[in-house]
Amino acid sequence: MSDQQNLLNLLEEIIAVPNNKILYSDVPYKIFIDEAESLHTRASIDLPLLTPYGLVPDKLNLLMGYTGALRTAQSNWEAKDSDKQKAILAWDTESPEMYELREFLIDHMDFAFRKDENLLKKIRDIKEGDSRPDTIQDLAILAVLGKENEALLTPINFDMAHCDRATELADRMGTLLGDINGRMYYDDEIKIIRDKAFTLTKELVDEIRSYGKFVFRKDEKLVKAYASKYHRERQIKYRKSKQESLSNNEV
Repeated sequence: MSDQQNLLNLLEEIIAVPNNKILYSDVPYKIFIDEAESLHTRASIDLPLLTPYGLVPDKLNLLMGYTGALRTAQSNWEAKDSDKQKAILAWDTESPEMYELREFLIDHMDFAFRKDENLLKKIRDIKEGDSRPDTIQDLAILAVLGKENEALLTPINFDMAHCDRATELADRMGTLLGDINGRMYYDDEIKIIRDKAFTLTKELVDEIRSYGKFVFRKDEKLVKAYASKYHRERQIKYRKSKQESLSNNEV
């Protein structure tokens, strides 16, 4: 069964995980998934020794399903995060034209509307905002304002194509800003599904590891097989670093 199908099959169970029960990984997701798969292999070999102590064999099949679902959920989140970076890059590339066009339109309309106080007030109001959403909205308003007052712009040889471009840019930059802002928040649905898939997998990994650590408690090598290699190596690195620090202070 494909990882994608595992996610689809388990989606209802994943979504049902309460938000206040969500666990968060202190291990990179790829490493966690690799370790979960290694655990499945180890526990499958040791299954005849684990089942007498209550480990249900179906838990290993379930672990593979959870692991596949988590891999797909993580890939979905990474892809979405990548889309955000693309949107940011596109914004950085295209936004200078937006700001330049806004300034261009304001300058020309300021002059063209100089004898109409009502229109000048609208231009002054537009000048007040300078945030990204303000700029996008300004372009849209300026485009409409220009088309509604073409008779005042024609004498200064204003090209009405600038208004069309303002409308296009407002739509384009509005979409980009939505893509950027829509991926900024941690309560994003795709991330929540990833986190809940991790929660189910982590709980089952911990359960299977607890059986292995108990059953093989007198076999140091096998006990290690039921523990996180990533955490073990981090601990070794930490102790080594701490020892080196103490040694340096004694010199």
